[in-house]
Amino acid sequence: MQNLYWKTENFTRTLVEKPFRSEAELEKYIFANQELLGDVFIIYRQVRTGQRQGIPDMLGIDQDARVCIIELKNQLANEDVLPQALGYAIWAETNPDSIKAIWLESKLKPEGIEIDWDNLDIRVILVAPAFKSSVPRMAQKIGYPITLIQIRRYVFDEHEFLLVEEIEEEEKPKTITTKGITNWDWDYYESEHGKEATAQFRKAVESINAIVRKHGWNLPYNLNKYYTGFKFGNRVVFNVAWGGTYAWKVKIKLPKEMLENFQPTHWEVQSYDETFHEAILKPLSPDNPDFEEIEGLFVKAYHRIASGK
Repeated sequence: MQNLYWKTENFTRTLVEKPFRSEAELEKYIFANQELLGDVFIIYRQVRTGQRQGIPDMLGIDQDARVCIIELKNQLANEDVLPQALGYAIWAETNPDSIKAIWLESKLKPEGIEIDWDNLDIRVILVAPAFKSSVPRMAQKIGYPITLIQIRRYVFDEHEFLLVEEIEEEEKPKTITTKGITNWDWDYYESEHGKEATAQFRKAVESINAIVRKHGWNLPYNLNKYYTGFKFGNRVVFNVAWGGTYAWKVKIKLPKEMLENFQPTHWEVQSYDETFHEAILKPLSPDNPDFEEIEGLFVKAYHRIASGK
């Protein structure tokens, strides 16, 4: 049995779990609090795929320009959820025109995301209060990138607490070669962007990682197709992103008002992404960027997200 406590200097309180009353309530809650899914932006709810395939709960886009099929369960999820999710993913991959129509019609679509409609990348996100122990292992077999997220809600008086956990198989499965699963690594970057640009990009990642280590932050980074992100839990705090075939830029999660008086010498504040709430900075000297000049922005972004803002 899992117990959750709220402890301060003055008291310790037992938090009582408050399950969502229905999948509809869970869906509404997640749509209103999209940061629970990490850097995924929901563009549509209750996508209709026909009677045979059923209806996936939500459709989203992540920062790697992948179409995210989001399926919710308001109870312990067992293996039955996997063929259901697979059906949704196959529908999405084989009906890019339908997904494109939803994208074009949506008033909620994020800025700065370019989707390759001729080679659609699909990601599956399953959300439940808990998963049967066999689900993480079997999930790796469906042939698409898949994320399992456990969300449980607790309350004390008017205060609400959420336990959000990304579930992974303890031992890595053997590599499965499929269209949907790719191991993004430096060799892949080099094949797509060339040796010189990849060397600059890698140097930028390593420079930011040095800042992370200097401050003692627990922010592991991982390589994705279009960016390398430093994560606090499942939220990207800042990242190095490709801005074209050879160009790269830095994205930092900060409110727009925090940049009003920021006038760097060695960086250009290129734009602000209102969807993902991040500043986009371009180095004026990409072969030798001055990260000390923007270290303060990294500090502000880390403390905001670490404090739950």
